[in-house]
Amino acid sequence: MKKNLFLLSSIMMVSLLLTACLSRDEEAVNEPVESTEQAPTEEQSTPDEGESTESTELTEPSGTLTQSDGQNYELYVQDGYELTAEEPNKDVLYVADNTAVFMRVETFSLDEADYDFVADTMQQTLAAVNPEQEPVEVTDFNHDAATQSTVFNVPSSEGTVTGIVYELENLIVRLTIFDDSTVNATEDFIAMGKTIKAIQ
Repeated sequence: MKKNLFLLSSIMMVSLLLTACLSRDEEAVNEPVESTEQAPTEEQSTPDEGESTESTELTEPSGTLTQSDGQNYELYVQDGYELTAEEPNKDVLYVADNTAVFMRVETFSLDEADYDFVADTMQQTLAAVNPEQEPVEVTDFNHDAATQSTVFNVPSSEGTVTGIVYELENLIVRLTIFDDSTVNATEDFIAMGKTIKAIQ
């Protein structure tokens, strides 16, 4: 009888030990395992094919495409400005409600004019506007279609007078801008002046 009790108690002890061991193993299996691999980061969005961060499409200049009546060119005239012939081979692009603010436009074919001569006469014109001050060269002028360019300006009693000469593939363009400090139309005039193209 004692042997049976001892055997029964031994079996119960072994059962308890096995149960304890098994429950520990289950906990170990259920515990989350820390992975040494980093969680995948969210993929950075990239532009679809054909897209880019900057627009590569060429935008058409703003304004109305207008042909000169007396010269062999056309340009885009923005709203609020008008183009008219001033005299032979000279046009005036002016602010519609202030004709004292204007840009004189002169064009020359490459066989009838020399670039250096046109640039030099432009500087002489600016020097005559204000004999007390030397014209100052503007170095940040950029015209993608021009093979060369020269820009100067000089202060006047009304505002700033800017002279621009640039050469295209088949045309030399001279622009003289008479701006008023209360109007500040020089940037508009330059933008329109850059759209000048010879009529084929």
